[in-house]
Amino acid sequence: MPSIGIGIWLLLICAVGYCFTNAEVEIFQLQQELVKKYGSDIDFYHFLKLPNLQGSTAKEITKNFRKLSKKYHPDKNKKFKKLYGRLNIATQVLTNENTRKTYDYYLKHGFPDYDFSKGGFFFRRVQPKTWFIILFVYTSASLIHYILLKTQAQSQRKRIQFFIDQVKSQDDTRGLGEKKLAFQQHAEDEPREITIRYGDVFITEEDGAETAISPDTVPEPGVLDTLFFRLPWIIIRPFVKPLLKPFVSDKKQERSKKSEKVNLEVDVQDSKPKKNATTKSNQKVLANGKVLTARKRK
Repeated sequence: MPSIGIGIWLLLICAVGYCFTNAEVEIFQLQQELVKKYGSDIDFYHFLKLPNLQGSTAKEITKNFRKLSKKYHPDKNKKFKKLYGRLNIATQVLTNENTRKTYDYYLKHGFPDYDFSKGGFFFRRVQPKTWFIILFVYTSASLIHYILLKTQAQSQRKRIQFFIDQVKSQDDTRGLGEKKLAFQQHAEDEPREITIRYGDVFITEEDGAETAISPDTVPEPGVLDTLFFRLPWIIIRPFVKPLLKPFVSDKKQERSKKSEKVNLEVDVQDSKPKKNATTKSNQKVLANGKVLTARKRK
């Protein structure tokens, strides 16, 4: 699960790179205001009344703004304050090479709409290019997540192998016998028993069972473990789980009925008298009622 969290953060970081910049938002706001006031055919070039429109140079645009300033400066009439501010912003956008390219791009391909409930500006019709970028970002984040999973698994195997080598260095039987050691990870932890048996290392669990310590116990991450597949499953799992619940409960009931039937059969077999169960020294009765007979050598 921590690896999924890392993958999601990578996806969010990549997605941030595709947000609108402050310059773009300023362009969108002014364009929307002009369309609302003058109609859908208006653009910055017509608004500034440029003779050559999109063919105007930065010098021509600046010169034209000075001409308009003499007429619409707010010092002459306060009612021109908002108009003068819009003229000023449009001039700054078109006289800057980068912002002008940005404006010309959206003028050709379309401006986004604004909706406060949707968090700001958005495209009403998502273009194929947008879907491609989203898929590319999502796939790239999933690829990075897959590399991280591989790296983590490899690092974990190395740590386990290093631990095994350290334990085996304490084996004075040289892999030909059994050696018991006490392992304590932290000072406040209770010591746990480590057993080296014929070259293999085992750790004793709290219930007394032994578990083999091996790098092979670390599962190999696959494509299905990546963000590309896990994130959709995390999203739809709360909706799918209630639909699968009846099928899961039915399977559990079938398993419980089978186990009860098996237990009943075992009890019946155990209740039957076992013939010659202990009559001969070369016979042994098993728990399931079967008898093993050792053959005598001729």
